[in-house]
Amino acid sequence: MRKKSSSAFKVGSKVIYPNHGLGVIEKIEERKVSGTADAFYIIRIQKGAMTIMAPTKTAETMGLRDIISKNEIPKIMRILKNGIAESFEPNWNKRQKTYIDKIKTGSLSEVATVYRALHKLKESKGLSFVEQQVFENAHHLVISELAEAKGVGEEKVVKLVDKALSN
Repeated sequence: MRKKSSSAFKVGSKVIYPNHGLGVIEKIEERKVSGTADAFYIIRIQKGAMTIMAPTKTAETMGLRDIISKNEIPKIMRILKNGIAESFEPNWNKRQKTYIDKIKTGSLSEVATVYRALHKLKESKGLSFVEQQVFENAHHLVISELAEAKGVGEEKVVKLVDKALSN
């Protein structure tokens, strides 16, 4: 996936923040933290009206990245349709940790893998309450980024993703 160096983000840039999804850089400002002045991106997250402050010098290592490009969409759709041969960890605790770790990477490929796996698990045996929450977060992350990358509404993307998952 294409990455921008963290210094390339400007006010108004749409970005992806791991585990939270699509956001817009509203400001870049200096703040003192522990006595040291640093520059921070002030990011308004689309879902939930949350604002996140990310240090500009470590934003990339934290996983802040640009939205995927249109030419990366087919790869994500293939993951949703065909998945990766992955066996389900029988221990739900370990399975949960794996899913959360993948979502925290910020990689849409990893999030799509989690979304597909949980979708299949939901169809076969159902999800625990916590798994349902992870499923809903993965759904939001996949749908919102694909919609932004395609330049279409989320409803249209939901239909495309549902079709891919039904195969």
